[in-house]
Order: sequence, then C-alpha cells, then structure tokens
Amino acid sequence: MNYYHLIAFAQQLKQNNMSNYNPNKIVRHDLVCEKIGFDWANKKMIIKVYDSLQYIVEQSTLKPTWKEIIKHMFIMHNDNINRININGYYSTIRRILKDIKVIEYYKGAIIKGSNWDRFYSEEDWSWFITNTNSGGYGTIIK
Repeated sequence: MNYYHLIAFAQQLKQNNMSNYNPNKIVRHDLVCEKIGFDWANKKMIIKVYDSLQYIVEQSTLKPTWKEIIKHMFIMHNDNINRININGYYSTIRRILKDIKVIEYYKGAIIKGSNWDRFYSEEDWSWFITNTNSGGYGTIIK
C-alpha cells in the first residue's frame, strides 16, 4: 500500500465516521512482517519524510540539508518544531537513504543519489531492506 492509498483509506475512514479506528494499532504483527516486511516501521518513517525530501531537494531555494527537510516535514504535519533536536531527528532514516543511494552529500548539501529516480518511481520498495536496530542501515537487495 503506497502513500496515496493510505491517504485515501484514511479519508474513507473519516467519511465512515470511524474515528475510534487506529491504523497504527496492528493486530497481526506476524502477518505484517510476512506480507510487508520486517522493516515496515522504518519504511513508514521514510514515508513521513518522502514529500519533504523531494520538495527541499528539487524545488526549495533553501540549501538542501537534513535540518531543512525535517523542519519542512514538521511544518507539513503541523507538528511543533521547537520540541525536538532537529539535527538528530530521523538520523537513522537519513543513514538508510544514504546507504541505499537515494541521497548523497556534496559540500554539506543533500543531492540526488543514483537511486533517487527509482525511489520516487512507481516501483515498490522491495528492492531495499532496512535494519530495525538502533543505528540501523539500509541494504539494496534487488
């Protein structure tokens, strides 16, 4: 299920007045790992920065840094950016994106890596896995 399907599903739930439904509460963790992958939680976090990463790198006039990406993400989601250390926030996700060559750094700025287009294509994300330990990493498998 991609990002847009999740949005449509959430809107449908809202229309059906299912306000008590919590999509983050997973009943069958074994099924999620089998069907989606053991690294679903990291990929869910990647989805949260997905739009902000693309916007800051491709369209923003700001220097594309991780700090600007996270600030943009927080603003998009109406979160309070003053409550966290922005530089350290989602550092595991930044590392995963570097490991799978979606982003690279050039003179302190984030630039598109060799897998940028693949990451933003219609292809699903089964081509990479992420380690779910703290200080995780990403590995290209296809």
